[in-house]
Amino acid sequence: MTRTMPTSFVPRWFRIPAAAALALAAALLTPAAPARAADPLDWPNWRGPHYNGVSAETGLPDEWDPDGGEGSNLLWKNPALAGRSTPIVMGGKLYTLVRAEPGTTTEGEKVVCANAATGEVLWEHRFNVYLSDVPDTRVGWSSVVGDPETGRVYANGVSGYFCCLEGDSGDLVWERSLHEELGLLSTYGGRTNFPLIYKDTVITSAVVIGWGDTPQWGLLAKPAHRFMAFDKATGELRWLSGTTLIPEDTTYSTPALARINDQDVLVFGSGDGKVWSFKAATGEHIWSYPLSRRGLNVSPVVGPDGMVYTGHSEENVVGSTMGAVVAIDGKKEGELKLGDEEWILPQEMVGKSSPLLVDGRVYTVTDTAKMNIFDAETGEQVGKRTLGRAMRGTPVYADGKIYTCTNEGMFYILKPSGRGVDVLQRERLGGEEVNASPIVSHGRVYLATSENLYCIADKSAADTHADHDTHVVAEPPPAGGKAVTHIQLSPWDSLLAPGDSLKLTLRCYNEKGELIAEPSDAEVSFSVDGSGAVTQDDSGLTATYAASEDAQHECALVTCKFGDLTAQARVRVVPPLPWEFDFESRRDVPLTWVGGRIRYNLREDESGNQYLAKPTELPTRPGAPTTKLGTRSRMWMGSPEMSDYTVQADIQMKVGVGGESSGPVPEFPPEAASSSAVKLPSAGLINSRYTFTLFGPNNEARLYSWCTHDRRAQATVPMEFVPDEWYTMKLKVQPDKQSGVAHVLAKVWKRGEAEPDEWTMEVYDEAPNYSGSPGLFGDSKEAEFYVDNLSVTPN
Repeated sequence: MTRTMPTSFVPRWFRIPAAAALALAAALLTPAAPARAADPLDWPNWRGPHYNGVSAETGLPDEWDPDGGEGSNLLWKNPALAGRSTPIVMGGKLYTLVRAEPGTTTEGEKVVCANAATGEVLWEHRFNVYLSDVPDTRVGWSSVVGDPETGRVYANGVSGYFCCLEGDSGDLVWERSLHEELGLLSTYGGRTNFPLIYKDTVITSAVVIGWGDTPQWGLLAKPAHRFMAFDKATGELRWLSGTTLIPEDTTYSTPALARINDQDVLVFGSGDGKVWSFKAATGEHIWSYPLSRRGLNVSPVVGPDGMVYTGHSEENVVGSTMGAVVAIDGKKEGELKLGDEEWILPQEMVGKSSPLLVDGRVYTVTDTAKMNIFDAETGEQVGKRTLGRAMRGTPVYADGKIYTCTNEGMFYILKPSGRGVDVLQRERLGGEEVNASPIVSHGRVYLATSENLYCIADKSAADTHADHDTHVVAEPPPAGGKAVTHIQLSPWDSLLAPGDSLKLTLRCYNEKGELIAEPSDAEVSFSVDGSGAVTQDDSGLTATYAASEDAQHECALVTCKFGDLTAQARVRVVPPLPWEFDFESRRDVPLTWVGGRIRYNLREDESGNQYLAKPTELPTRPGAPTTKLGTRSRMWMGSPEMSDYTVQADIQMKVGVGGESSGPVPEFPPEAASSSAVKLPSAGLINSRYTFTLFGPNNEARLYSWCTHDRRAQATVPMEFVPDEWYTMKLKVQPDKQSGVAHVLAKVWKRGEAEPDEWTMEVYDEAPNYSGSPGLFGDSKEAEFYVDNLSVTPN
């Protein structure tokens, strides 16, 4: 058979639209323009320009009326901007994430830009929610981040879609599908991390289950909360750095970007229950502190003296109590232990709302909306006030006042006092749920609710914020020397086709994480382990990797040595279609499969036939017990740019220990079923972000893109599955850009029987996915399933 490559397969690691690619190419050949003037009254990050929820603005309102009317300090409200995302303001524009076409068959997610002064919507960038269990009510969980230097904005969608947009027009600069490319985990909980800008990178994080199952490859096949730093101009992955393997939770703790010990650091709570500090430029670990047995969602706040304050509401590391507020000296290094903190207050359930540090006091709000105020130096409680019943957002401080709103919509304007806080206004937003946090910019207070986005300002003082100075943010003077102590090879992770080449660049840093543009004349060498070859360029600090022309699902590890230092870059080489996997001659699961090695293993039956098995428990760390975490999961085999192809495989279901299938379960997805009712596994195919699955617990076959959204393109057919019987599954996706739909077709039959002419299910998706990586889906918590004779062929 002649090998063909789908026309939309782009052998790259991210996607840039054609027009944006031309503009980017021109930009890369042009000297860098001076940085834009930063506006000190802008609010480019959900916690503000200093990552602490504090504004220096004055002239803000002491009261307002959410119903508006004459004399009200309500400037405007707009239901089109409602949601759970905290907005940002930059360059006179407000940016936020919201649901797109909510409750319809075409629902998705979108970035919306509005005039910050009037609320008028200026542009939208819509994208699909796909290959995720997140419910529609949790769409728009993250917040947009703005880059004052370029005017661009960056957004992280609930399903791992990550994009860079022009702030003025909404034009797409670049986009990446982080779960298909790197193995980002998108769950029913919907927790989505918040990106931030650091110099020439944009950094985000997630629990990531990638490829590479040995220390040589970085153990990326094992889950961990990992940070990913991308070149903010191109989307190229600079570095990836993780925390403890096999965490209990996903998380949405935004790092605080701070300067401690003359170096820029990220301080954050991780899915492993620890508080961590990384070097912002390189991802190198500085210190960690064990705070909880489960993940941390609160964003720490860092004082000018380097003291770190944070909290949680899960089980404490020692004892049976839950929740704590802690102060940690951020100037320390290494693996800290309990007792190394400055002070800790157990049983403070501060797990959703991030702390506020003002005038030597730490203001916290518990999950049950109780504000507790502590002396920052000693931890002694100096005040408290009950605000409501539940709290999800974070207070903001400005003009000597604290603005905050409870989850049930009780809005407060508070004034710090000797005894704690005094209430200036208490106003109920009837029937409006609040998950977002208030922000302050240009004399205005903004608050997003489930029904509206409100803009509040003291109308008598509104004009005083119209004129202001701008400034270029000054870089701190170099604190480290010229000695190189850390090197990076960028891009760190790439996907190529056979015969493709890739330019790799060496970046050098000193002990303070400062980039050294012209390092000393240390000896530099490049080598490659695996497929392909690497050639050092004339500059000495760059090299070109060339993939082998005949590479077949192979990997390469490029190593650079700079004196005694070592840096590596990982490359996957995936050939064009067709692909055939009968597993007979393989010794292991293909290393190129994202999320494949840890979730599947190779087996052999009595006749010598080899196949894949997805076990009911997965390995964790050497010597540690196995876990069921990840037994319900997805795996990807190629580029997210692949399009117009068919996936086929043989699937066999096994019966779980202790009984047989007991029929349908109450609700979809299968997590809703009790473990005693689920005795068959679920197994399926992924094609272009659509999934065709045999749901053993439900006794049905299901076709979908967004499994928890009952209005999005879905089809279901009842089926009785026979354990130990091989079934052949086939999933075909035909993109029709002219009509604006994707035709999705699926069929299943018993292996050995003639393939039926009719498709079991067909869907015409009017919010189409035109491309996506082929892969496998499976839920083996209760029983194993097997996969054999897997193929991917062009249509």
